[in-house]
Amino acid sequence: MFDLFPSKKSAPVATVAPMQGYKITDVERSRKFGVAANSFRMLREKASEKFKIADCRVYLAQDGTEVTDEEYFQTLPPQTLLVIADKDAIIQTDFELMYGAIKATHSDLLNAGELAKQFVSNNQPEISKILIDAQRGRDDLIRRSSRNEHEQWFEGIDDRAVKTKEEVMKRRGQDRVRGYFYKAKDELTKCAMYRANPVARELIDEMIELFRQLLAGFDYFSCMFDRTCQRRMTVPEETIGDAKDDVADETDAKRIPPKRLKLLVQRSLGSSCRIDQYNAALCSVRGDFRCMGLWDDVRCRYDSHRINPYANREALILFQVWNLDHQIEISRTVLPSILTNIGRMVSAEGEVAICKRHKRKGKQLSVITYFLELFTLHNLKLVHIVCHDKGAHDLVSRGTIICDRCEEYQYIKQFQRKLQSSCKDDLP
Repeated sequence: MFDLFPSKKSAPVATVAPMQGYKITDVERSRKFGVAANSFRMLREKASEKFKIADCRVYLAQDGTEVTDEEYFQTLPPQTLLVIADKDAIIQTDFELMYGAIKATHSDLLNAGELAKQFVSNNQPEISKILIDAQRGRDDLIRRSSRNEHEQWFEGIDDRAVKTKEEVMKRRGQDRVRGYFYKAKDELTKCAMYRANPVARELIDEMIELFRQLLAGFDYFSCMFDRTCQRRMTVPEETIGDAKDDVADETDAKRIPPKRLKLLVQRSLGSSCRIDQYNAALCSVRGDFRCMGLWDDVRCRYDSHRINPYANREALILFQVWNLDHQIEISRTVLPSILTNIGRMVSAEGEVAICKRHKRKGKQLSVITYFLELFTLHNLKLVHIVCHDKGAHDLVSRGTIICDRCEEYQYIKQFQRKLQSSCKDDLP
């Protein structure tokens, strides 16, 4: 997990790889077993026992690649089919076995395939030109940006003020993050504690206002889907837009125009802000997105989970079913954690509102930590609908109660003072 203040170092803890299931079979594919292992050594031991091969070799059934070390073994996804053989065995891939079976029973089908292969070989220059031209045509459409250049892409987007694909995608990113803000605000302000306890209401209102100011400063992370953004968040500079790109949806926004508020917040964040690194695009310069995988996976298991919504209108529509998935869940975990800690802050029993780090009376909740979990790529993964696991995630929020000695508390107060001062200097 991300360390908000990395100067506080903790000793590394040794971890053991989790058990995963694999399928093992013999060279002829006549027998197949399922085994669980957390290391290459354990898998070889179990495979040797199953097939009675003292010094067995391990191969990928798909392409015949030999697995020889622990590091490569740990990259294999669960349920990979592995061929177990002795050192002198000749390994056939799944395709080679299938080809042999078809050849024995459907030679005419293979003859047709051989004719097609010969046709491609004999006409390779012409076929290559057709394929290259088709790819160039697709690439040309992807590169086009304005409404005039690719009018079909903008079908159904009625706002004629939106001139480019990048503007559309920036708004799509903003809309998703705004949705999380409204969800958080709705759940926090509709709880019984907010209505009944003035101190709780003040703490929640202050937190919501800080959320809103920070989101305004980062333009609601519009750059997530913007391929022109200079900073990229890989699987593994913000552009200042026009004021009309921002929605003045809060009452105090009437006092400070959205564009000016965004600039004032950016000016007040300071060099210690840890949020800026997550203000990045999730796509390549072409606009290619790749699924980041299940919430508890390091990467996506499916190479086909890729999309470029800049390519055509169909891809843009399909991109709507890709999800931003909270690893630490917003409704099940983050918001309940906020309410639990607010409850401790307003409880008659003062000892429950203690900062765990400094053993002092709590002054505030860790707003920045909660902000990172609710709205940023610190906790969000872009996933294909297949990789969106709606079951319970067993991750715990790191949000807590902080005191006046905590760096996060001091940063928040400094930010509030700077913002207040900036507002006074800029307003007539």
